[in-house]
Amino acid sequence: MDILNIIIGKSWGQRIVVLGAAILYSYLFIAKPNVAKKGVINSFQTFTTLFTLIIAALLISQAIGLLIPEERVIDLLGEGSGLKGIATGGLLAGLLQGGPYAAYPIIKSLYDKGAHISVVIAMLLGYGAIGIGRVAYGLMFFGPKIVGLRLLLALPVPILAGLIVLLFV
Repeated sequence: MDILNIIIGKSWGQRIVVLGAAILYSYLFIAKPNVAKKGVINSFQTFTTLFTLIIAALLISQAIGLLIPEERVIDLLGEGSGLKGIATGGLLAGLLQGGPYAAYPIIKSLYDKGAHISVVIAMLLGYGAIGIGRVAYGLMFFGPKIVGLRLLLALPVPILAGLIVLLFV
């Protein structure tokens, strides 16, 4: 692992975020140094608070990925699983807790073990659209009518997206 990849990341997405932050904070340190200092301090405080949670979530997600047998993934979520695999994957991903640092490694490990791309797309959208972990927060801010409608409208999204990928990709 070379030092440049550690500093700015390996993927282009990561590099864009890191370079964007560097440009933004370069501007802030010149134009509004007090705002920049406060932002850096607050960011490091948040990082130290979340660090152990993120490490634990990564460890758990990797263990889950390693414990699920490849043949089971292929049976339930593989190329031959069709609509049932898409629905299962999309709805199960909607139940995943934690941020992308927890959910994405699980979904990626299932993909690596044979989950079909249509199922992976359904899982990514199910995680984002359904997001059962956000229901309590939604109820607090918006009440049961809006949260219920959100869930009702979100449920078919991963299934429809997975079907589109299955049929046309």
